[in-house]
Amino acid sequence: MNIWVHSQLSAKKFGGPPEVYYPIHKFLDASKLFYFHIKHRILLHHTYGIELCIRRFGDYLEVETGRQVLVRDIAAEHIREDLGGKIPTLFDWFGNNKTLDGLTIHQPDVENPEMQDFIDHPFLISGLAISRIITCSDFGVYLAKELLGASAAQQLRAHIPPEQNISTLLRTFRFREKWQFSPDISQLKQLESDG
Repeated sequence: MNIWVHSQLSAKKFGGPPEVYYPIHKFLDASKLFYFHIKHRILLHHTYGIELCIRRFGDYLEVETGRQVLVRDIAAEHIREDLGGKIPTLFDWFGNNKTLDGLTIHQPDVENPEMQDFIDHPFLISGLAISRIITCSDFGVYLAKELLGASAAQQLRAHIPPEQNISTLLRTFRFREKWQFSPDISQLKQLESDG
């Protein structure tokens, strides 16, 4: 689904205008700018992606009706809509996927503790070294800018080899489960029936 459709679905589910939800859905789908294929979902369409959304936008979103909506719920619905109702973990995406076994990810060693925590976090919550492609790539530089600022992004960029980019890294990934490539069509039908 595209960002605007996600925004319309959020407005229908939570109230307020679709425009209020657009920045959250744009963030969750920003990985399309790095790899324009449904494989981009491996980067933020999981529980860790929800956590990053909360870090980026805060716990709540104020909708026009004066109500507060949990950013967690908005992000979770986006993921459910794209992945056939499932909200996977990093392990669901990266665990037991032999197509990623040959990838070597250079992990930068930086002196800034906040940056090092950012780099290590996917590994710490999944136990899978390969999950560091999220933070140790050109996409990781984008995330660092969004979450930690331009200076942190420049610091990370200086430590990431140019060939360690998402379009190269995700080429070898193969889907193993239907939820990884199947949107929840019932959500689209619900939107169409109202329109």
